[in-house]
Amino acid sequence: MADVKPFRGHRFALDEPEDLGLYCAPPYDMIDDATAKQLYGKHPHNIVRVTQNIPEPTDSENKDRHVRAAQFLNDWINNKIVAKDETDSIYVYRQKFTADGTDYERAGVCALVKLVGLDEQIVVPHEYTLSGPKQDRYELMETTLANTGQIFGLADDRDDNAVYNLIREIIAATTPVGSFADNNGVIHTLHKCSDSASIEKFVALMKSRNILIADGHHRYETALRFYRDRGDEAFSHVMMTLVSTADPGLVIRPFHRLVRKTNLGKPAESMKEALTAYFDVTPIGTMNAQVVANALALSAPFPNYKIVFWDCASGKGYGLKLNANGKAFIAEAMPERSDRWRKLDVSKINCAIIGGILGLPLDGHVLHDVVSYVNDIDDGAARLSAGAGEFYGGFFIRPVSIGEIADIVRSGERMPQKSTNFFPKIYSGLVFNVMRQ
Repeated sequence: MADVKPFRGHRFALDEPEDLGLYCAPPYDMIDDATAKQLYGKHPHNIVRVTQNIPEPTDSENKDRHVRAAQFLNDWINNKIVAKDETDSIYVYRQKFTADGTDYERAGVCALVKLVGLDEQIVVPHEYTLSGPKQDRYELMETTLANTGQIFGLADDRDDNAVYNLIREIIAATTPVGSFADNNGVIHTLHKCSDSASIEKFVALMKSRNILIADGHHRYETALRFYRDRGDEAFSHVMMTLVSTADPGLVIRPFHRLVRKTNLGKPAESMKEALTAYFDVTPIGTMNAQVVANALALSAPFPNYKIVFWDCASGKGYGLKLNANGKAFIAEAMPERSDRWRKLDVSKINCAIIGGILGLPLDGHVLHDVVSYVNDIDDGAARLSAGAGEFYGGFFIRPVSIGEIADIVRSGERMPQKSTNFFPKIYSGLVFNVMRQ
C-alpha cells in the first residue's frame, strides 16, 4: 500500500523551541490579504513569504510572486536561517486544542509519501478540486523545488490502532524541538525522531495501509503532476503529515452555507416557500445562534433536524427534512450517484436548493459565487443578521463522520466540495522538504 520514508527536513534555526511560532503560518488557502500582511509584520522570516507571497504592483504575472518566494527560501538556507537536519528523521506534529468545550490532542507523523496516481487507491482523495489553485501551487513548486506546506493525510488504522500507538510511543520518547500557540489557542508542538527502529516500524506499518487526503488535495495533485512532468526521482515523494484514523483528536467540523441573492439562475421570491417543493419545512421560532445549535444538537424540544434554515426575510428558523419529491428530484438529477452520496446533507443542499430552486449548475466556481461558507454557527448568525439583504438565508448542518467519508471514498466516489472542515488546520513552517540536490 503506502510507500513512506524518512527525510532530512529543513527547519528554522531557533534560539528557543518556543520561538517557532514567529516563523509559522496557517495553510496558504486560509490566508487572506489582511492575514498575509499581519504575518509579514510578525517576523521577517515568516514562512508566509514563501507559501503565500504578497503580489507587488510591478508583477507582470502570478508566477512573479513565486520567484520572490524562492529567493526568500534560498537566502534563508544560504544564511543558515533554515538548516537541514543531519540525519534521516520522521517528525511528530502534535496539536492541543478545544472544540465545542472539549479538550483534544491530535498527532501525526510528517514523512515523505511516494506519489502514485489517485486511481491506484493507495492515496485517496475525498473531495473534488479546482484547477486554479493547482496551477498556482505548481508555479510555487517550480520555483522553490520544495514542499513548504503540509498535506494532511489519514492513515487507515481501523483494525489495530498500531499507527496511533506508535505515535504516542514516539512522543513519550522524544523532546519537543519547537512549539507555539496560535491565535485560536491551538498549541502546536514538533518532535523529531531519528530512532531507526521507530522509523522502520512506521514504514512497515504504512505498507499495509492506504492514505485518505483530509486537506491538501491541490498540493498532492500538483506534486504528482510535477513529478510526472519532470520524470525525475528527486521529485517522486511529497511531504505529508499522517494522522491515524483512530486518533481521538480527529475532529471534523461542518461548513455551513449562506446562500447569496444574485442575478444568476432563477432568483427565488421566497426561499422559505420554495423549499416546500423539496422539504418538509417545520417552524422552530425566531433565530439566533443558540437556537441553531440547539436544533442541530437534538436539544428539546427539537426533533431530529439535520438541516436548519435561517430565513433572512423573516428572521425565523425552520427544520428541513427531505420529502418524497425531494428524494425523487435528487435521484433523477444525480442518477450516477450512490444512495449513500445522495443522503449527504451537503448533497441535498446542492442538488435541491442550488440546482433545483435556483436552477444553477453544481459547478465549483458557481457554488463559490453563490455560497459563503462558514464553520462557526456564531459567525454565520452574525453575518446573516448584519447582511439580511445580501442573503436568502443560511443552511446549517451537522458534521460528517470519518466513517461516512470512508464509506463514500471506498465506493469510488468523492464528497461534494466543502463537505468537511478538519480542525485544527496543519500549519506551514514547522518543517519542510527541499527536493533540489
